[in-house]
Amino acid sequence: MARPNGKTASAAPPPRKPAGRSPKTPRIARIAQRLGRMIPEEELRRIPKDLSSQIDHYVYGTPKR
Repeated sequence: MARPNGKTASAAPPPRKPAGRSPKTPRIARIAQRLGRMIPEEELRRIPKDLSSQIDHYVYGTPKR
């Protein structure tokens, strides 16, 4: 069967992912999650609450914004 653009339709549609299943977590994310679980709770409590917004201050010593 010809399409308007001149290409023929394939015989079978492409395979579909099963419904209801979430995509597999990428390997690097699983590794990061496993490493994160290894950090002791007392160390996690020591992380400043504004670390992500003030990373330059904590890494390079620049003044806080």
